[in-house]
Amino acid sequence: MRRRLPLLVLLVFLPACSAVTAPPSLTAAERARLAAARLELTLGVGQHRASWPREDLVAALAQRRLFLRVDRLEAFGEPPDLVATVQAFGNPDHTLPVVTFLTLGIVPTVAKGHDGVRVTLAAPATRRTLEIVIDQKDLTITGWGGAVLLGSEEWVRAGVYNGRMFDRIASELAARAEAIETLPIVLR
Repeated sequence: MRRRLPLLVLLVFLPACSAVTAPPSLTAAERARLAAARLELTLGVGQHRASWPREDLVAALAQRRLFLRVDRLEAFGEPPDLVATVQAFGNPDHTLPVVTFLTLGIVPTVAKGHDGVRVTLAAPATRRTLEIVIDQKDLTITGWGGAVLLGSEEWVRAGVYNGRMFDRIASELAARAEAIETLPIVLR
């Protein structure tokens, strides 16, 4: 029985393997632009009804060091230069993978979806805003087929999907660095 336990565990958990098409990885040029971009501004990220979009945005932007400081809005003693709101949206068409579980992952479940992230930067001093939207039509495969596809650059696990989505947001912010720098400037 002890020899069969690992096989049983494998057969039970393998159908839960899934893969999802993800936003493309950043190109070398996008990574270089992001590495070179520095904004001499602080960014506070406002609350979201779910904590993960805000936490993922704070982590992604803090890691990239695009701004002088990125943190949750309530962590600032003085008001930050910019305030960001983040909204994750989606329209998943995920059905319960009953057949996939009954066949131990041999028959995959395929679902289409539409996901995205909208980040709006606002300068409290000027009330000017800038919005960045990353929109992604995706496909999810649950079962052995999903596990096989994970070897491809286009297919990833769900956790990597979120990372790529927020890498895209950071890249778009770097691409619009000049416009972002002007948001808090008060024109007289």
